[in-house]
Amino acid sequence: MSRADFWCRVLGWLQVAGAVAVGGAIYALWALIFGWIAIEDAGFLAVSKWIVIFIFAFPALLSGALTIVFTDRVEEAQQGRREEQHVFLRVVTALAGLWSAGVVGFVGLHVPPLGFFSLLGIATAIIAVMGADWTADLFAPRDGSA
Repeated sequence: MSRADFWCRVLGWLQVAGAVAVGGAIYALWALIFGWIAIEDAGFLAVSKWIVIFIFAFPALLSGALTIVFTDRVEEAQQGRREEQHVFLRVVTALAGLWSAGVVGFVGLHVPPLGFFSLLGIATAIIAVMGADWTADLFAPRDGSA
């Protein structure tokens, strides 16, 4: 494992951990706020809770998961398998990073930028746009060997 794929994995796992933390916090706050209300048919509240969790946590989770998958392509580029563009993965990863950053929305489902995690999403979009070869060479030693 080199520095390039290490930092890609860190980027991806930070996004996944952030999404889980945000989802858990929303779940806990929802239970705290609405848990004391005794409603026989709480179906609307349950669906609403999962919609809110989806809107806030899913973009970062998707962006992190795709970054982790993209890391495998970076590792392949370091091992000499270059010039494989993986266009679909790059486009989907870049769009997921932008969705996570709040730059683009999907059917109107997005939140405004949330600071640190929006920076992670933008970093994901940048590495996806630039490609696995560029990312593999980003942290390469100056002598040219990966």
